[in-house]
Amino acid sequence: MRTLGYFEGAYGTICIIEDKVTGARRYYEGNAFQSHALPSGESCFTYIHLMSSFLRQATNVLLLGCAGGTLATMLYRQGKAVTLVDHNPISFKLAQEYFWMPRGIRCIEADFKDFLGMTSERFDGIAIDVGGTDFRFGDEFGRQTCQALRATLTQSGRIAMNLLVEHDLDPLPDEITADLAGSDLNAWIIDEAFGEPERNAVIACAPERRLELGQDTFPPVIAAEFLSWSVRRPRLW
Repeated sequence: MRTLGYFEGAYGTICIIEDKVTGARRYYEGNAFQSHALPSGESCFTYIHLMSSFLRQATNVLLLGCAGGTLATMLYRQGKAVTLVDHNPISFKLAQEYFWMPRGIRCIEADFKDFLGMTSERFDGIAIDVGGTDFRFGDEFGRQTCQALRATLTQSGRIAMNLLVEHDLDPLPDEITADLAGSDLNAWIIDEAFGEPERNAVIACAPERRLELGQDTFPPVIAAEFLSWSVRRPRLW
């Protein structure tokens, strides 16, 4: 490994390192491992591939949260219009200069709640991948925020959200899912291996009744990792 640079971020020092053999790069901010990308700009994280695949039917995507920009890159290369919102402007620069994020992606510097409050645009896909040290999903994604997200969605749109689950009985993903889905979207929670603390879970909300993840298109390494994930309906929905 070699270090490519240190930068000051919103949640601590940002460190970018590169694997000398593969060229893959990692983005750390404070204590958080934010991004891991191949030289193609494609993510090494399973949850990013899940979100990208779930949003494949969308054409105009709002993405909240940048870090290394891998999800934005993957969606953009599918031919989608991508609007990327992050409150930390250095994230856009680092994603472009170190993680191969295309400059054709529209980047907006703003707190995501401020953006939701001021925009009149509508999107048929919304991806949420925000977080960091001391970030509290329950505080940031209450009912009012979830309603604002739904108001930004077109009638046939879909929402994918990544969040951290503390333990197997953590009610937070179910609570947020209920508010995001409302009464007219079907919802699923795609959860990393049970028994693991501080793990990823992806909330998926869409009009259709059947969840199609397209995992047959995943790279072999990602497909193998996905075998340990589970798909369920929300408990409180």
